[in-house]
Amino acid sequence: MQHKGLRYILKSPEVLSRATIPTSPVEVDSPTERVILKALRLRHFRNFADLACEFPPSGVAIVGPNGSGKTNLLEAIYYLGIFRSFRGAPDAELVRLGDDTFRIEGTVEGPDGERRIAAAYQKSTRRKKVEVDGVEVERLSDALGTLGVVALGLADVELVSGPPAARRRFLDILLSLVRPDYLAALQRCRVAVAQRNGALRSAASSDELQPWTDELVSAGTSVMSARAEWAAERADGFSRYHEAISGGPGARLEYRSLVGLPSSEADGSTWEARFRETLASAEERERQQGRTLVGPHRDDLNLSSAVADEEDRAIRRFGSGGQQRTAALALRLIEADTLRDRAGVEPVYLLDDVFAELDRERSGSLLALLEDGRSGQTVLTAPKPADVVLRGGLEEWNISGGRLER
Repeated sequence: MQHKGLRYILKSPEVLSRATIPTSPVEVDSPTERVILKALRLRHFRNFADLACEFPPSGVAIVGPNGSGKTNLLEAIYYLGIFRSFRGAPDAELVRLGDDTFRIEGTVEGPDGERRIAAAYQKSTRRKKVEVDGVEVERLSDALGTLGVVALGLADVELVSGPPAARRRFLDILLSLVRPDYLAALQRCRVAVAQRNGALRSAASSDELQPWTDELVSAGTSVMSARAEWAAERADGFSRYHEAISGGPGARLEYRSLVGLPSSEADGSTWEARFRETLASAEERERQQGRTLVGPHRDDLNLSSAVADEEDRAIRRFGSGGQQRTAALALRLIEADTLRDRAGVEPVYLLDDVFAELDRERSGSLLALLEDGRSGQTVLTAPKPADVVLRGGLEEWNISGGRLER
């Protein structure tokens, strides 16, 4: 019998009534394999002095008041998959007050057997170290994705309501995990932009500017075409998830670039030619402003919803709080689909009080989507026991002052 990793309901059982479950749920082909976080050890991370715990295969519900460490624990798990905070905090802020180094260790079980992964950061030297099976990796990219993980939380609304940089960060993290060449191209692109900006500010000649323009076009084309390809592939899924959660019309996802090509156009040679043309036409304005005005660092992931007159409107500008949260959840679900499709295994789901600001209908619809075909291990948080009613499969743990009680 297929394991269901998300076996819980909210305080009000009626959220699972027939009226709240989508009549046409998004179909997800659940893989036969999944990744499991078996054990976790934290030392000097956030408000945890020293914590060791073993997780059940299905997952756990962690209950505790605000400030007890619930989100910090999820942040530590996420760090083992991405090696950065899902809240965007710098590594130095993750070190426990009064200490110099944090260390996170995890035992992960997947299709290829058991792996041990560890990450540490030292404030005094600003050094980050990642180990897989006791061996330090030369590059962080060598260990990315050892633990597949997706985090859903209240702050995700900023993916939709926030500036384009938030959505570019979302794309860059996800594509770095699923495309081996993406991170290197992104790093090359950032260096090229920085060097090109310096050349523009110093009034470099066209010949002096050209090498950095060529490097930007080469690296930027890889980045933009990969983003556009992903957006085109996941647009239908985003729309269906949005419709299923909201109970209303679907929504549109499209990669918007100043180069001017639509998401459906992902051919690298076309992007390269158009990018070079757009840079040439912008050079005079760039020299006046002393910065590169065209490239991956200026693009956005456009999220829009259809209104009564069938006009697409940006959810960031015109969407209500509920619509923005719905779009953010749809983004996280297609993120999970992307990771699963790339690795062939179900990721670990981290749900940080995710239902707190959803109405009853959206909560029930999201729950139905999470349970329909998704078998991933789940770690969820709630502020008090009354907010979570377990149906079996998830143990309930309490947390207070950085201490877990099972």
